[in-house]
Amino acid sequence: MKTYKFIAIAAIMLLGLAATSCEDEKELIVIEGNIPIKTSTLYIVGDATPVVWDINNPFLLDMSDEDPLVFIYDGILAKGEMKAYLAPGNFDGPCIHPMTAGSPISKADIENEPFQLYSGGDDLKWSVKDAGHYRLVFDLRNWTFSTTFLGY
Repeated sequence: MKTYKFIAIAAIMLLGLAATSCEDEKELIVIEGNIPIKTSTLYIVGDATPVVWDINNPFLLDMSDEDPLVFIYDGILAKGEMKAYLAPGNFDGPCIHPMTAGSPISKADIENEPFQLYSGGDDLKWSVKDAGHYRLVFDLRNWTFSTTFLGY
């Protein structure tokens, strides 16, 4: 009989504990916008880049000293197409590309243009219209892309 009373008292205490724990429930926090793309590398590839379409040897971008989620290319681009990959070796791997196909890179600077992370579907690329020396900035925290034409 003592075992039965002990189990009954323990069950009542557990039910009471379970009922009171719901009062401290936290509110669900919804994050607006895109979550930063966390990676330690970003590469460019394409016939506009120094490595053409060699996905096994793409061009590694420099990580910004100020923000580890900002990657910079400072160099020559030829007329042609390009996109950016998080890792080498697979054209089906995660890549960054423009919102629309053929989005131009030219002498006209671009500031904080949104991009998207490849998730299947259309193979969208940036189109370099004017060959020359460029500074490209990929901000993976804010999902934006900027260009500066630096000359020939």
